[in-house]
Amino acid sequence: MTIREGYEMVVGLEVHTELKTATKLFCGCPNVFGEAPNTNVCPVCLGLPGSLPVLNRGAVELAMAIGAALGCAIRPSSFHRKNYFYPDMPKDYQISQYDEPINVGGALELPDGSRVGIERAHLEEDTGKTTHVGASGRIHGAERSLVDYNRAGVPLVEIVSDPDITSAAQARAYAAELRSILVATGASDGRMEEGSMRVDANVSVRELGDTTLGTRCEIKNLNSLRSLQR
Repeated sequence: MTIREGYEMVVGLEVHTELKTATKLFCGCPNVFGEAPNTNVCPVCLGLPGSLPVLNRGAVELAMAIGAALGCAIRPSSFHRKNYFYPDMPKDYQISQYDEPINVGGALELPDGSRVGIERAHLEEDTGKTTHVGASGRIHGAERSLVDYNRAGVPLVEIVSDPDITSAAQARAYAAELRSILVATGASDGRMEEGSMRVDANVSVRELGDTTLGTRCEIKNLNSLRSLQR
């Protein structure tokens, strides 16, 4: 991306990291990557009528560890139902934290001395995985789609940065530093190639000296540092 003279890029990142728990966020199904499709599922993570979720204490403790490592204020929190009309979430809603997240504020210092603020780092459940079968592997032109619910209900922490990033190289450095912290705390294995850590980049452009944000473009589900920088 080339920025015209007199303008600057403004970037905020949403990093989703799966937590290294033995079981999912609200049920006892194993939190394991690479199992046969739809084998680690139960009435709770499939959203069947009458099923009763129970919060995973270990996931809460790992979320608090992430907040402490990022200098966040750790607060009492609550969950909400977020409308989600896609086939990879069988309940048609995602359980996430909204107005009362567990971690608020904080910052991450990068190796070059710059500082990126952290708006929030909240708990939520992951979705399943959809595979589009066809020549392109994408939804357009696919012959059919397959859904694997093994990942549905796996605990996630979504870490939302302030729009303090001003270059692609800085965005990559932030994600790399954050990944190192997640691995060092034991909260996540940080394996982007397996989807354990995924990045959504929110990008806008504005004139130098302007303090307002321009029109935002969100690039979702980036699964490598190279892809993020590109």
